[in-house]
Amino acid sequence: MPKLLIPILLLSAAVLPAQTPPPGVGTSTWVREDVFAGFMANDMDRFARGLKKLDAILERNPRALDAVCWKGGAELWLAARAHETGRTAEFDPLYAKALGTLGQCRKAAEGTPYLEAVHAISGGVWVVVADRLPARLRQEAWTNVKVHYTALQLAQKDFFEKMPVHMKGEVLAGLAQAAQRLGEQQELEQRLRAVIDQLPGSVYASRAKRWQENPAVAATTSMTCQTCHDAGRLEAVLKRQK
Repeated sequence: MPKLLIPILLLSAAVLPAQTPPPGVGTSTWVREDVFAGFMANDMDRFARGLKKLDAILERNPRALDAVCWKGGAELWLAARAHETGRTAEFDPLYAKALGTLGQCRKAAEGTPYLEAVHAISGGVWVVVADRLPARLRQEAWTNVKVHYTALQLAQKDFFEKMPVHMKGEVLAGLAQAAQRLGEQQELEQRLRAVIDQLPGSVYASRAKRWQENPAVAATTSMTCQTCHDAGRLEAVLKRQK
């Protein structure tokens, strides 16, 4: 190898992002921002980085169910993206693969400490993807949101009221939006009231009031993804560890 190339290769290796999470950093914190960069901003470079992180985790531990669940969520988004970009022949196999991964994850997590994380990850992914799927699959998708977030709220019932606005807000808003998309009017009214009562002064409460005042706007707007997971972001976690 030419000597000139050696320092260049060493420099390249030094600037490549590490694929192994630092001690004390959980899987969701490690991959969430990269994966959601794809979901929310269509940033495929960040998304690919997140997939590489997941693959590295799963190579070391194929039974890391939170990583399996994130991988299934990434597959689901790739299916939705295929649909949105007109690659219809790719959609069905991608969607089937995602359902298989997510189903495998949930089944394996039953009765384990992973289950709460699986509900949180799955619910969050379905919320983002549901309206981006073919119309024939949206009821199934929003039913999945309802199932996962209902189970998550039940699992967190002893401390749910004390949770940060983002974590509580996304669950309550996700349940309200699922009720709206599923045409469950009575439940929607109850869910909107819960958002307003339990998150006073928040952006979630403002959106819930808007939906109450103008029901027609609810069908074309979202109540979820209104805040960021600030305390759980990678940079914040790494700073706290210093």
